[in-house]
Amino acid sequence: MDELVRYVKALVFLQLQSLAGPETFGRPELLLSKAGFPQKEIADLLGKSPAAVAKTISRARAAQRRTSGESQQDSVDSDGVLNG
Repeated sequence: MDELVRYVKALVFLQLQSLAGPETFGRPELLLSKAGFPQKEIADLLGKSPAAVAKTISRARAAQRRTSGESQQDSVDSDGVLNG
């Protein structure tokens, strides 16, 4: 029964992906990881290898860091004055 609950939970989180922000769009691995699923289980759910899941999550997190860094830089002009 616990296994069924986990799979239903996974399906719900995948469905919520359509409502998620741009940081998880197209990345069910990241969404499931944020939901607390271990990478091995994510791999099993998605039919991927654990290494592929780990790489996808790693790349998605790096992209998030780059995006958040760029948005912070965009908010300060060349004189160091905060825009907006």
